[in-house]
Amino acid sequence: MASSQTLTTLVIFSLVSFSYAASGPPKLPKPKAIHLPVRKNQTTLQYYTTFESGNPEEANIIDALIDLGSPSVWYDCTSYVSSSYKRASCGSSRCTKARGSSCIDCNKTLRPGCSKKDTCGVLTYIPYLVYYTDQVLSEDTMRVYSTDGAYVWFSYYIKKFQFSCALTVEGLPGDHAKGLAGFANINISLPSQISSSLKLAKKFALCLPSSSESGLGDIFIGGGPYYMSPSIEDQSLSLVTTPLVVNPIATNPFFADEEPSLEYFINVKYIEIHGKRVAFSPSLLSIDKNGVGGTKITTMEPYTTLHSSIYNSLVKEFTKEASMNKIKKVKAVAPFVECFDSRTVPNTITGPAVPNIDLVLEGSTVRMRLYGANSMVKAKKNVICLAFFDGGISPTTSIVLGGHQLENYILEFDLTASTLGLSSSLLLQNTSCSHSRVY
Repeated sequence: MASSQTLTTLVIFSLVSFSYAASGPPKLPKPKAIHLPVRKNQTTLQYYTTFESGNPEEANIIDALIDLGSPSVWYDCTSYVSSSYKRASCGSSRCTKARGSSCIDCNKTLRPGCSKKDTCGVLTYIPYLVYYTDQVLSEDTMRVYSTDGAYVWFSYYIKKFQFSCALTVEGLPGDHAKGLAGFANINISLPSQISSSLKLAKKFALCLPSSSESGLGDIFIGGGPYYMSPSIEDQSLSLVTTPLVVNPIATNPFFADEEPSLEYFINVKYIEIHGKRVAFSPSLLSIDKNGVGGTKITTMEPYTTLHSSIYNSLVKEFTKEASMNKIKKVKAVAPFVECFDSRTVPNTITGPAVPNIDLVLEGSTVRMRLYGANSMVKAKKNVICLAFFDGGISPTTSIVLGGHQLENYILEFDLTASTLGLSSSLLLQNTSCSHSRVY
């Protein structure tokens, strides 16, 4: 179920960590935060995390796609083996809590994911096929690792971790991923279950790497500090915050139409390029009563998509500023539209020296500044392209912030305060989201 890099990482973690089960000694101090690694697949441009599930002596290593918008955790159980595995029964409190949708059965050999008739079935969202399906609600032990913000330390076992068992990985990108880890704001998501079990603060932070070749990215569950070597600064102390916004209408098909969305939205007030405001209707940045408009953060889209009106104005202003800086435009390289000769663009610590794009957010002087590393992508030799897509004239969400634009920033989702904490680009401090945290 795992890549060789994943196995190596977890073996090292195991050698330097001490195991602790809640039922017995040795009793370790209460963790302040939990760390999970993040890897980027350079082919699919998706982000993955890795954890262990099952009886400690029969641990199943799970590589799971990270989805900020999905509510639950699911993975392929065709080769899952664990003596501590349990299924949830129809009508049980666990089934109700997980929004059980039906009673399901399996007429094949009984095993995890294939149980008798009174098994709780839950709807699980399959992102790349854009539908959801009944899967067996299950629970087992999950192994996680504590952190002090700099290193990974002890391991803890979370009993009764809920997930659903799939009998196929159809609908995933086609690489080594064997499941999906949902991070939506709901009690059955991965961070919510970990926070609740270990009595941690209800917050999590993402640090998405642009590459996993030199180290892994980070998920911190429970809060800071956040240290990014070689910097000795605690990055949690310099985060600026903006409110998380509730969309009154769910955009994920897992939820009923009348339910509010549990995905993560923020208020973008306006966009600037090199200090000049991009012209478009401000109404596009607000969410209306039908749930249309606004700005959503996602890890599932590789690049940011914009309403056509926003996209066209942004491209116009960007190319105008680029031309003034003598950056030469070249023929488009699919799937990108606006491309430039990289030989006419100086390189800096924050990537190509192109005009900065500022997303000005709600809050006093809060902005997300996108430098060349996050606004451009290398399309081929000597060609870089603007890493934004036209989302059409009637998208559900006007701005969907994709993974490329989020890389090498720290994003802290505080679910109690309902705020997003945001760092400046870590590249400014000669660091990034790619690290080794083994002590």
